[in-house]
Amino acid sequence: MTRNEIPKFLFSSRYIAVTIASIVIFSAVFLITYQPFSLAIWFSSTNMVSMLFTLLFYVAAIVILILSRLTMYRLQDRYDFTHAQYVCWLAGEVVAITLLYTFVTYRYFASSGLTIVDIGTRALFCVTTILAIPNIMVSFYAGYRAKCEELDAAQYELKRLGEEYNRLLNENEVERRVSEMIPKSEPQAKSHRMVRFYDNGGTLRLTIDINALYYLESEDNYINVHYKHNDKILSYLLRCKTSTVEKSLEGSTMVRCHRSYIVNTEKIRFMGEEHRMHFVTLDDESIKRIPVSKSYYPNLLASLNTIGLINKVTEPEAVAEESIKA
Repeated sequence: MTRNEIPKFLFSSRYIAVTIASIVIFSAVFLITYQPFSLAIWFSSTNMVSMLFTLLFYVAAIVILILSRLTMYRLQDRYDFTHAQYVCWLAGEVVAITLLYTFVTYRYFASSGLTIVDIGTRALFCVTTILAIPNIMVSFYAGYRAKCEELDAAQYELKRLGEEYNRLLNENEVERRVSEMIPKSEPQAKSHRMVRFYDNGGTLRLTIDINALYYLESEDNYINVHYKHNDKILSYLLRCKTSTVEKSLEGSTMVRCHRSYIVNTEKIRFMGEEHRMHFVTLDDESIKRIPVSKSYYPNLLASLNTIGLINKVTEPEAVAEESIKA
């Protein structure tokens, strides 16, 4: 990501939904508070005509916001939005809703002595305030969450490097002592495989020991990487294609079990079926059940057989059969 490019979290579907919901709630509070001080606000819950126009205007404004954010969401795959472009886009939303409000007010609720310029000016102030404050608040919170994820990943990376350094020191010391005792020692075990995650721009964002990796969750155009650090399951949101990550994991214990999930088979504790839907649970109780779709079930089962883990995970039907035989 370049210096002027907008952070990835601003384009996630979750962020867009939370932002629009925040705008709706904040606008209701703002208009109720500001109504006694303005002649250009006609919203009402008692007058039938005003209530109908209030409802229609709210629906129209929400539709404008949804269409705007969906368009932005689609375009961000092709273009890298800069901060200036992002602000201009938000300003366009303000202008569109202001023009709509000005037209409705001037056409149906204009007070004596107010010109269309007066109404438009006051509407611009209100709409700017209503859209700006929730956008800023949610942006700060989303940015804080993203920085927390980056900090957790950096701490994990530092710990991993320290452990790798200590391991190499210990291996060198053991190798030296063994070589003094035995002329020909057996080859050392292979080091743990490190998985490197790159974003769409080719920048290395995260390096994780595969033994600490639990599962990957596909979320729109992002991958949520779930891993363990200091006995706690953490996550890191990475902007990249699922197919790219899956290709880099070929030959490892990471196997796709669902359209949205890739799971580490060595972390599977139980495989079961409920309501004709397969699922797996991992060896950490804080992790929810992970679904297994019918199309990927045979591949997952074959992977468990290949690495000799099928005896570790038992389906409910197998348990019942064993009980009957006993």
